Amino acid sequence: MSQFFIYPFNGRPVSAQVQNGTISNSATGGAFTNTGSSVTNPMRLFDDSIATATDFPAAHRVVMIDKGSASVDQIDRIAFHSTAADTDGMRFFTNTAANNSTTSSFATTDAITAGWNILEPTAAASERYYYMAAYEGQVNTITELIIGKKLDLTNVKLSGLEGVNYGNDTMISRGGIEFSNQRYGKKRFYNFDLTFVNETYKTSLETMRDSVDLSHHKFLYYDGNEYIYVRMSDDSLRFKEVAFGVYDTSIKLTEQLS
Repeated sequence: MSQFFIYPFNGRPVSAQVQNGTISNSATGGAFTNTGSSVTNPMRLFDDSIATATDFPAAHRVVMIDKGSASVDQIDRIAFHSTAADTDGMRFFTNTAANNSTTSSFATTDAITAGWNILEPTAAASERYYYMAAYEGQVNTITELIIGKKLDLTNVKLSGLEGVNYGNDTMISRGGIEFSNQRYGKKRFYNFDLTFVNETYKTSLETMRDSVDLSHHKFLYYDGNEYIYVRMSDDSLRFKEVAFGVYDTSIKLTEQLS
């Protein structure tokens, strides 16, 4: 069973790195005009929450993201979350320029499904600037965007744990009667022990750790069946060298409800 992570490379953008406006043609790309008002709530795409959506009110409306020069040739996955299905699609472009998208599509989805939509870009290499465009009509259901990398989960010890936590506060009254207050519904957790990790894989894990800043940013875990929005604990990915250039470590994940 294939298990992997999709995480935002170099963390999420900040407000200074995101612009919104229009492009000349949402089918082929073209010049980007920064209007600052063509897309409603563009930063909802990067607020580490799937609760509130961004509104692309019409075709050719676009959000431009500057991922920084370090992202070049690093990005290999695009993931976005939608609260509902939509027959109007989204198209992604990339370019070295902050005012012009490429003339060829970087990645496209003709129809949006409810939940997480995963795209594997067709371009040979990534660039610094990314353009997310509504190219058929209004799309107002997208709540989060991850422009990042896929990392396979390997070297997993079979004795790992998974289960469910509930936010229950149980109190006992005088006389022994129990009362329970539930603060939230079930949240799945996944604890993995990784053994015999070599230097190359250790570096890949460290890159992921540093990109999400341990528990600071959320990311995706694919368990072989579904994509799960998770947060990693701060005591994850501490490495113990068990032989020269060989390490043991662990990862603790908790499902996020929004």
